[in-house]
Amino acid sequence: MEKKPFLSVITVCYNNAEGLKKTFDSIRKIKTDDVEYIVIDGASTDSTPEVLRQNNDIIDIIVSEKDDGIYNAVNKGIKLTHGSLIGLVHSGDIYLEYAFNGLKELHQANPDSILYGALEAIKNGEFDSIWGFNSKYLPEKMIPHLACFVPKSVYEKHGTYDESFKIAADYECFLRFYQAGVSFVFTDTIVCGFNLEGVSQKQTEQTEKEVEAIKKMHGVYKAPSAKAKLKKFLKKLF
Repeated sequence: MEKKPFLSVITVCYNNAEGLKKTFDSIRKIKTDDVEYIVIDGASTDSTPEVLRQNNDIIDIIVSEKDDGIYNAVNKGIKLTHGSLIGLVHSGDIYLEYAFNGLKELHQANPDSILYGALEAIKNGEFDSIWGFNSKYLPEKMIPHLACFVPKSVYEKHGTYDESFKIAADYECFLRFYQAGVSFVFTDTIVCGFNLEGVSQKQTEQTEKEVEAIKKMHGVYKAPSAKAKLKKFLKKLF
């Protein structure tokens, strides 16, 4: 009987061949026999198909077809996984070389827990900042999604990503997990490099609207204070 991977990693992409090359380079450095790699491509029309062919030696499953957005593609990928733990790294983002260090042992010790670390934010190809939050702040804000590894059993029990949210479905999903009492364990690791020029960063206003709707849905919304409103106004102004 073929041994199942402990970890399945999903990359979703669409017309981002250059970014995909960076992601593949990072996967190539750390992929092992017990790590499954799945790529969900939204029927790209740039040079992505060629990049996929050039790197098919590290890819276990490839799907290339039209989808209904990032989270529709992620949900497709989750259904195809064979690992008991699932990670996500989108095209243009990278896993750091020590991202999986100790991950298998930590998952074995906490099989029903979401494992999460921090991420390195990259802007214009350079280091910008380190992002990381305690999961207890989930009623207020999202922890770094790409630095998270979720047991497949958690998705099976509590559901995957709500595709009605096009940008902040990750926040709705993790807030749902949090409110259901799912355990979160911090890995004390900077897991990945995150491109600040991604979709969610370019659509700040839409993201804010979705996050507000999600908080209202889950009963954790708090109206912003006058000070917070002023700060937001000044940020937009300058």
